[in-house]
Amino acid sequence: MDDRLTVAQSLRHARHDFLNELQMIKLNLDLGRTDRAQALIRTYAEAAMHQSRLSALSLPETEEWLLTAGWRFPELRLTMSCEAPQAPSELDTILCQWLESFAKAVKEAFSDAWPYPVELRIIEVDGRFSLELSGPGDWSSLVLDSPQLAIGKACGSDRSKVEIHAQMEG
Repeated sequence: MDDRLTVAQSLRHARHDFLNELQMIKLNLDLGRTDRAQALIRTYAEAAMHQSRLSALSLPETEEWLLTAGWRFPELRLTMSCEAPQAPSELDTILCQWLESFAKAVKEAFSDAWPYPVELRIIEVDGRFSLELSGPGDWSSLVLDSPQLAIGKACGSDRSKVEIHAQMEG
């Protein structure tokens, strides 16, 4: 990641996003749409819970990348869920570098589809850690290989999915 944000820049972005979220809640309350305001609160709380789970994985580079990706790649609308209780910390740098390459490849391939939605699930099942990314369109032309990661790709004309797998030690 060659264009990291400073702490001050990150805090500025976070403060801006937080104030926007508060404004959306206030707007809906002012319009008497309490159900919508409550749904927004639930959405923001759920996102914070997933960010907290991500933090517990001890993947500091990957965590930083994921938490700042929306600011660094505003063309991508990345939604993340983290259900994994643990991760292979020795792959932190490799995962971060792969995510950076992925974002750049998607940005270039789908430059006419802003904002481009990408869903990311972080899971661990039976000692197997996985990142699952999916989004609209055909990703078959994207070069997403990595010699250190097991990567599977399923592409269709209207939706594609990439899975990265790593076996947990121990």
